[in-house]
Amino acid sequence: MQQDVLTPDQYRDLTRRIIHSIEKQHRIVPLNSLKHPRYQLRVPIYITLEIANDTVIASFDDVEAFSHAETESEAIDLLCREIIQLFEDLSADPNNLGPLPRKWLDYLTEIIACK
Repeated sequence: MQQDVLTPDQYRDLTRRIIHSIEKQHRIVPLNSLKHPRYQLRVPIYITLEIANDTVIASFDDVEAFSHAETESEAIDLLCREIIQLFEDLSADPNNLGPLPRKWLDYLTEIIACK
């Protein structure tokens, strides 16, 4: 069985269409940095920002990481810290993880480089 693979142009077009279809209080934004001197992203990741009742909720659903704050910038900064903390916690004892945390660590290891 062959999987369909999107070209870069098709991927960009699909991404644009998805973003435009989401309501105004929800946005998907790229994150290019974890804003940390020890860690960098190998590839951009996409996070969701949701505005509800004067609170911004930032989430990275691939590893179920969330944060909330009064501004987008604060919520993103807190989410970066949450992702780093999760990566460090999971990396501390990788042989003693269940299936889901192991999957998260494998994914985080693919996207995060230690400087």
